[in-house]
Amino acid sequence: MRILRSWLVPAVMLAALTGCEYSGPAEGQAAKASTTATTAPREVATGQAADPRAAEVQAMEEWSRRQLQPELPGQLAGSTMSNTRVAYGFAGAKPGRYDVHFTCQGPTETQLSLTTQAGGEVLAPVQVPCDGAVFKAQVALSIRGVEFLMNPADGAKGRYAFRLVPASPALEATVLQGTGGLKAVVNAGQASAPGPAAELKGTLGRDKAGCAILQAEGGNDYTLIFPEGTSLDGGTLVLPAGPRLTGGDPLVLTGNRVPADESLSMCLNYARLYSVESAAIIP
Repeated sequence: MRILRSWLVPAVMLAALTGCEYSGPAEGQAAKASTTATTAPREVATGQAADPRAAEVQAMEEWSRRQLQPELPGQLAGSTMSNTRVAYGFAGAKPGRYDVHFTCQGPTETQLSLTTQAGGEVLAPVQVPCDGAVFKAQVALSIRGVEFLMNPADGAKGRYAFRLVPASPALEATVLQGTGGLKAVVNAGQASAPGPAAELKGTLGRDKAGCAILQAEGGNDYTLIFPEGTSLDGGTLVLPAGPRLTGGDPLVLTGNRVPADESLSMCLNYARLYSVESAAIIP
């Protein structure tokens, strides 16, 4: 069986439109892609109908831009479309641990696998339903370069969007139990978790699982990770330095936004985490 292939290599985007295959825009450390990965034929006022392939490419580009958002630091992202087995490679992917995110549209399901450029197994074949959900897995690359292989069920035309995201090390954290089901996530062995610095304002609360959260201005809820040395006195949070905090307190927090961590799935919002360095009650 012929396999259609596209490779993203440092500083160069290799993309092709062959039959029903399209390779869309890619982003990440390996290359800085332009807004389109293929040059669509320009319409000329000759009275002829527009090239249907150009419309298909445009629709694919619009679809792929809406997938797997928001962009994540260090991601290598790509998209492609095919009605047969297709391969898409990231030659610049460095050895290390990565989170795989993949979604598809068209066939009922698609077989997805990842290999090295030499064909070594990185992710064993798995059947992924094309129902709009995002398939997630974690892989380890021992050598540079990786290739996504996609094979749609029943030869149906499929759209695919995928990315590799450098995996964050799992947080070393403990969960303290207070009265009334209150839970507080506390860093172990470090003052705060790494991540982009940010100041947040909002109200201290708890989610339906009991985890302490900040109901931030703007509507987002953040699961809070408190500094090492934090304790619970019944339903009151006692930080190593700072005020005693209770539910409903209006707060201003300094600290870091932290990547999603499934090891904290005991809290409802483990995808939006905030590591607290200091807290102050707003008068």
